[in-house]
Amino acid sequence: MKSFSLGAAWEETIALLRREHALLVPVALALFGPAQIMIELGVPHEMPAAGTGPAPGGALLLVFPAMILVFLANLAITRLALIPGISVAEALSSGLRRLPRALGATLLLGAAVMGIGIVIVTGATIGILSFGGDPRSPTMASQLVVLVMIPVLVLLVRMLLLVPSVAMEDRGTIDSIRRGWALGKGIALRLAAMLALLLLLTMVVQLIETFVVGSLFQLLALATDQGELAKILHMLVNAAIDSLLSLGFTVYVALAYRAVAARVA
Repeated sequence: MKSFSLGAAWEETIALLRREHALLVPVALALFGPAQIMIELGVPHEMPAAGTGPAPGGALLLVFPAMILVFLANLAITRLALIPGISVAEALSSGLRRLPRALGATLLLGAAVMGIGIVIVTGATIGILSFGGDPRSPTMASQLVVLVMIPVLVLLVRMLLLVPSVAMEDRGTIDSIRRGWALGKGIALRLAAMLALLLLLTMVVQLIETFVVGSLFQLLALATDQGELAKILHMLVNAAIDSLLSLGFTVYVALAYRAVAARVA
C-alpha cells in the first residue's frame, strides 16, 4: 500500500516547523535567500527592445548558481527534517556530496523532456502540413505548446519525490531516476495535488508581495526619497518570504517521501 495522507503530511509539516524552526529557518534563509535574490536579478521582468538596452545574457548567468543553491537547500533541509539529531554541518556536507547526483538526474530528465518535445513538435508539424495547415499560426502554436506541456507535467508530477530520495538514499544517478519514478507510481493524483498546493500558495504569496509588501515599500520610497534603498529592502524582504515558502514545501515533500518510501520496496 503506497498511499499517504496529504492532510497528515501537512499536519506533520506544521508540527516539525514549529518544533525545529530555530534550526531550519536560518538554513533556508542562508541558501534559498541568496538564490531568490540571484533569480530576481538574473531574470528580466521586461525584455528590452532591440538596440534600447543591454542584453540580459550576463544577468541570466546568475540563475545557474541560484539553481545550485536551491538544490543544495532541498538536499540539506530534507536531511535535517528526516534525520533526528543531525547537525547543520553534517546536512550541508551530505548535501554537497549528493548535489552532483541531483543535478545529473535533473539534466538527464531535462534532456528527456527536450527529446520528447522535439518528437511531439516534429510529428505534429508534419501532420499539420500534411493537412494543409500552417504550424506558425497562433492557434496551432498554442496547441503545440499544450501538447509539449502534457508530458512535462506528467514527468514533473511523477518525479516530485526525486530530490528527497537522492537526499536520503545512496543510489547512482540512473538508479535515482528509476527510484523517483517508482515512488510516484500509483500516487500521481496526490502528487499533483501537492504541486497544485505549491502553485496556489506561490500565487497567494506573490499577491501579498505585490500589493501589500510592494505598496509599503513604495510609500517608504515616497516618504524618504530613497527609491533605490527601498527597492533593495523590498527585494530582501521578498527573498525572505519566498525562502520561508520554499522551506515549508521542502519539508512537506520530504515528509511525503518518508511516508511513501516506507511502503515502497
